[in-house]
Amino acid sequence: FVDAAVGIGPNDCLNTTKDQINIIDKYLKEPCVVALGEIGLDYYWDNVSHDIQKKWFIRQLALARKHDLPVCIHSRDAAEDTLNVMREYAKGLQGVIHCFSYSPEIAKEYVKNGFYIGVGGVVTFKNGKKMKEVVKATPIERILLETDCPYLAPEPYRGKRNSSIYLDRVAQEIGQLKGMTANEVIEVTEQNAKTLFGIA
Repeated sequence: FVDAAVGIGPNDCLNTTKDQINIIDKYLKEPCVVALGEIGLDYYWDNVSHDIQKKWFIRQLALARKHDLPVCIHSRDAAEDTLNVMREYAKGLQGVIHCFSYSPEIAKEYVKNGFYIGVGGVVTFKNGKKMKEVVKATPIERILLETDCPYLAPEPYRGKRNSSIYLDRVAQEIGQLKGMTANEVIEVTEQNAKTLFGIA
């Protein structure tokens, strides 16, 4: 009764091998696996060279294409490189930009190319102005609710362990920004998730 996303993230790909990618390839055939991810680029920690991150990001995008699966994209402090890789290697793929943290303009670029924007607790922060602008600029039909558990709990739980039981706070904030009720936000974003991941 649990659906999964499988992938090797940018902070874990330093010693990735073809054998490990072959294992991921096998996992992607399992019915409970509905996406490939998180994959992408992370220049915040900078503990894996950018070239190595890009190599395995591109390789896993190819796997997503092979299995016709959506992707969950991790991108931190790597806006330009992530966009460039995806423009070249993710054409025709669908997915979510997980824990989105860039500008409304970049969000629009992803939405234009068929991707969803992942919104979590940051949108409730007093200093989360940029994320609020992203939500205003993004059609509700292209937003997914996320936790990023155990991180980024929404107000008033900021600094505590995050949990999916707090998602109503995220929905309330999005509703206020979009002129909707929290229940309407939940209804639409739930359908968005079902559509993207092909789940009932």
